[in-house]
Order: sequence, then structure tokens, then C-alpha cells
Amino acid sequence: MKKRQSVGVAGPLSLYVEGYRVSLEGRGYAPDSVHWRLRQFAVLARWMLNQGLAVGDLDAGCVERLVAARRAQGRTTFVSVANFALPIAYLRGIDVAPEVPSPVDHVAQLLERYRSYLATERGLAEGSISGNMHVAECFCKGRDSRLEELSAAEVTAYIAALAARSSVGWSKKTVSALASFLRFLHVTGITAQPLALALPKVAGHRQNVPCELGEHDFARLLGGCDCGRDVGLRDSAILTVLWRLGLRCGEVAGLRVDDIDWRHGEITIRGKGNHQELLPIPKDVGEAIVRYLQDGHRRVPPGCRALFVQMRAPEGPMSPTGVGDVVERLCRRVGLPAMGAHQLRHGTATQLVRNGASWPEIAQVMRHRSMAVTVSYTTVDSALMRELARPWPGA
Repeated sequence: MKKRQSVGVAGPLSLYVEGYRVSLEGRGYAPDSVHWRLRQFAVLARWMLNQGLAVGDLDAGCVERLVAARRAQGRTTFVSVANFALPIAYLRGIDVAPEVPSPVDHVAQLLERYRSYLATERGLAEGSISGNMHVAECFCKGRDSRLEELSAAEVTAYIAALAARSSVGWSKKTVSALASFLRFLHVTGITAQPLALALPKVAGHRQNVPCELGEHDFARLLGGCDCGRDVGLRDSAILTVLWRLGLRCGEVAGLRVDDIDWRHGEITIRGKGNHQELLPIPKDVGEAIVRYLQDGHRRVPPGCRALFVQMRAPEGPMSPTGVGDVVERLCRRVGLPAMGAHQLRHGTATQLVRNGASWPEIAQVMRHRSMAVTVSYTTVDSALMRELARPWPGA
């Protein structure tokens, strides 16, 4: 095998190339990936040398000019600002490149307070916080000094305009997220009136697509996991946890090694609103996790206690999106219709009904606060409705 030549870095970045290499290797990048990213580093260094720039001069404008120059030369590699995101982040992380200055923006400061409110006061997960922040940011555009003067008519007009160009599902989510932001504005004294009460209801409803996923389909998904590889052991454990415990993507991604009490056969689940609940560990769930931990070769960064970790660089805990990607990838592999991890949760509820579990028992397993939500999770047919149907008067 031909040994790959080292990448020479000249100019103002030459002092930092070895540290950058060690950083990449420490985050689990393969040798070819390390070499490619060192080439990005070298391209950036040469351009800075030709421009007579020091490390302290490196900002977003520099990278944009570099990319524009390479495109003008007809280059086909490293012609995107994103190509230099890792080198710039590393140089900023070791405090040699300047951070992006944040202009004084009252709306930005308010949104940062809202983010803190969602995390600390409301206990929302990061994914939910991101969704709410996106809605709040869109609503605040062009309202720099008018939030204090916000009226119910403006709120109603905003939702009416949005609903006209959006789907029913997205409009409903926007109304829910905007109601949260308007409550925050009222609680913090920015608006005098509780404008969340002025939000209109979105007409229509989203029909629930019945989840016909059964044990046979779950077995097919498991059969798509190559348990001779580390990624297959991990994916098999993730699928089993999703199916047997009915967890959400974020709950699976948030599992830590310390959450499992092997002696008592229990696992701690961190659900919505920072609620923590103990669930018993079924035998097949425990066995799948043990195979993953014992037979696999997890590369875990120092201090990381996540149960499920990424197999590709950068190493670290899996994200909720990554958990969903596991299910989608395996569906394609075994020829099942494309589905997300949340449909496995619906399938779990349906299987519990078919196996004779009562609705309160299913609601407890699913950790639902409303029985109506539990019913909507299942495939409802005439057989499943018998438990809910009331006898005809006089029958």
C-alpha cells in the first residue's frame, strides 16, 4: 500500500498544523479524512501567505474572498465556505483566530433570553428548543422596536398569512410554538396583554396514518443489521430499544450508560419536560445492549457517557436525527416502506393493544398525559374499538 505523502503547510498557519492533525485524529477521523482536511488547512495557509494576512486577520470575509478567488480560477475543489468550517473552528477554539463579533441587537438578546427560558423554565429538549426558536426568529423579523406595541390584530394577521401558504400540520406547529413565545413575552412584561389567547385555531386536521408494522416486520429490520460489525450491533440495539420500550428518538439519543441499573433490571428515561421515569428492561432489550457493549469496539471520546455513539467522525453521542436515520436506512435495506423511528413507537402501541393491554397501561408505557393521544397512536379497527365502545342503552 502506497504511503500517503504528508501535507506541507507554510505561512502563518504552520505553527498550528500539528495540533490540528492531533485534533482530527482525536475526534476519530480516518487517515484519508485527516489528509483531506489538512489539504484544506494548507490551501487556507497559502492564500493567507499570498495575501499577507496574519492569523488575527482571519474572519468570515477572508474565507469568502478565498472561495471567490478559487472559483474565478476555475477550481473545482474547496470552492465553498463550508469547506473551511473545520479549520476556522479549530483556530477559534485555540483562541488564535478572532470570534465572529456579535452586534448589539435587542431582538437577538431577547431571543437568547427566550432560549434560556425554554431550557430552564420549560425543560424542553434541544430539538424542541430549535423548532420554537426558528418560529420566534421568523416572527421577530422586521419587528425590532415594535414587540412592546404588538397587538392581537397583528398576531392574527401573521397566522392567517402563514396558514395560506403552509400545510395544516406546519401551521398547527407554528401556532403552538408562537403561543409559547407570546406567553414568554407576557410573563417577562414585554407585552401588557396575553396575546397567546388571540392566536386563531387552524382549521382542518392531520389524519393519522395507521401503523401496520408488526413483529414480522420488526424481525426483518433486525435481519438487516450486520451484527458482525460494530455499526450492526449498535443499530440492532437501537431498534430493539425503540420497538420494545416505545421510546422517542430524543430519548434514545439521550440514554447514558449510567441510566441502566443492571442489578434491578431498570432503565431511566429522560422524557419531555425533563421528566425522568423508570422502565423495566425486557430480556431482549438487555441482551441487545449487552451484545453492543461487550462485542463491539466503541470509540468513545473522553468524558462521553452516551450509550449510543456515532461510528463515524466526529465521534460522540448520537443525535435524535441520527437515530431516525438508522431506521430509515434499514427500511431501505430490507425493502420495507420508508418510515421514521416515531412510526416504530406507533407500532409498539398497536402491538400492545393487540396483545390485550388496556389503554391506561399503554398510556403509562408511552408516557402520555392524555388518553386521546394514546388512542391516536394505534391502528384502530373494529376489534380494537371494542374496549372503548359503550353498550347500547337497554341492550
